[in-house]
Amino acid sequence: MNLEEYFAEFKTAVRVDSAFGLTVHVAAEVAAGHAIGLPVAQMHAFLARRTQITSAAVALKGPYLSPEQIARIDLARADGAVYPKDVVLKAFTPEEVHSDLLAKISK
Repeated sequence: MNLEEYFAEFKTAVRVDSAFGLTVHVAAEVAAGHAIGLPVAQMHAFLARRTQITSAAVALKGPYLSPEQIARIDLARADGAVYPKDVVLKAFTPEEVHSDLLAKISK
């Protein structure tokens, strides 16, 4: 399967309309998955897991993310937090969160 076919199959798997493209980061990750022979189902699972982490992590101060912080995200999700704002509020202290984002999600 060539890259174009892989993209099309991936977009079908994640229910993205064929008329729409993929974001820069997702497209790069999908291309990398194709390059190493990752089945589309595993690519989908990988990106779903990545999104679970990054959707909360983007609210944190600093450019780095530790295994301990990922564990806290996972624990918050295991305790029932579904939405990223709920994960952030449950897993992190106000000092760890960008103040502008904290103001938005604390309402």
